[in-house]
Amino acid sequence: MSVKERTGPSPAREDFLADAEALFREARRRTRRRRLTRLVLALVIVGGGVLAYRVGFGTQATTALTSAPVPAVNKDAFAHRGILAFVSQGRLWVLDGTKLTAVSRPYGQASSPAFSPNGRWLTYTLENGVQTWLARSDGSEPRLVAQAGATSGWLADGQLVAGTGIWHVSPAGSLTRVGTRPVGLLAWSPDGGRYVFASSTMTGPFTDYRKGVERLQVSSTLTGRRTTWYQAPVSFTKLSGLEGPFIDSAVVLPDADGILFRVDPDQMDDADGANLYEIASRGARPKTLGVTVGLPVTIGPNGAFAITSGGNRYAWQTKTVSACSARTAACSPMPTAHGVLSFDPAYSPDGEALAFIEAPSSAAANVGQTAVQRWYATHTLWIRDGNAAPSEISATSGASTPTWSANGKSLLYVAEDALWLLPTLKSKPIRVASPLFTPGDWSSFYGEVDWNDQFAWLSHA
Repeated sequence: MSVKERTGPSPAREDFLADAEALFREARRRTRRRRLTRLVLALVIVGGGVLAYRVGFGTQATTALTSAPVPAVNKDAFAHRGILAFVSQGRLWVLDGTKLTAVSRPYGQASSPAFSPNGRWLTYTLENGVQTWLARSDGSEPRLVAQAGATSGWLADGQLVAGTGIWHVSPAGSLTRVGTRPVGLLAWSPDGGRYVFASSTMTGPFTDYRKGVERLQVSSTLTGRRTTWYQAPVSFTKLSGLEGPFIDSAVVLPDADGILFRVDPDQMDDADGANLYEIASRGARPKTLGVTVGLPVTIGPNGAFAITSGGNRYAWQTKTVSACSARTAACSPMPTAHGVLSFDPAYSPDGEALAFIEAPSSAAANVGQTAVQRWYATHTLWIRDGNAAPSEISATSGASTPTWSANGKSLLYVAEDALWLLPTLKSKPIRVASPLFTPGDWSSFYGEVDWNDQFAWLSHA
């Protein structure tokens, strides 16, 4: 049920509903990632004009529990490897050199750590994504930024999008709210040259039948004029609810190569996947790339990117890494042995190598912890170097979510509920930090575990 279904859109409330609809879209994306946890959505109404105020750094208004568990870390193995932010049993930690720092309170349901592009700041969420927090990259001076549950992210000019606001972070660490998050903002390019929005326009009596248009819109600035690249008819009835191809999420491809977006029919539960499209320009016809569960995309060189295609909510069914070209809007599946899946693609920084995971497919219907843990133990890490045939990296049983160092020589990955470092592709893996979840209680949905939300790596080399 959408916000518009719950609240009739009288003329005086249209602006509120637009903001609420944007937050509702965000909440649905967030709940797809955390289906087994409860999400509380806060709606914030901001009046006309820009609300600006300044606040300084302070301490968290919580009391640490002396009995809170401390993760096991291999400080020596990670020395000179940069800064590692990771969530262990709901608490965010930072491993900086040989120093381990507790950033958030114990059991605060921390998630989604992310470093700013300049490497000075660390954002993360608490309470299942409802709160956005900011700390220095070494984990010091954490503070609350926003209560609303919209995804945070850094703009090209260094400003932070968090909750319903746009924030400037000074070099000294003070925060100034300088604007309001534009309604419908979905994605933006790292260089700041393109911003993507989704908007729904409904007309007609709310109590009976309403028809409208769903639009994918693009602007060259955050608050500038938007042009419509894609639109489709949608409707609402009291009996059937929302109907039509509502836009779910988007990714801006680099070098003006186009935009990827997913469509969620009728804004229903898309746990089994939704169609992924690429649109090259305004007025172009969207081309179907396949069905994806979520929008896992990694960007390669010269218009190349890779996705995990294949529907079905079960993690161990129908998933295949597909290498795609933005120029042709075509994808080719990664060759694997019969009965073997591939997923979690990650291009190296220079685009020469593609890391991914292989695992056997299964028809199992049991999604308990034992079954999930047993299947993840079958994973192996593979590398495709250039156009060569993929090869398995030895001693990487259980691997998931490969992440490259800045120089493309090292890899960090998850296995056995721990983070492992592969100093080189021919080295022996080293356990760096564990556990990520409470032992024996991984947060999963039909076997899908979002390991990406558990760590971020600011690599110095």
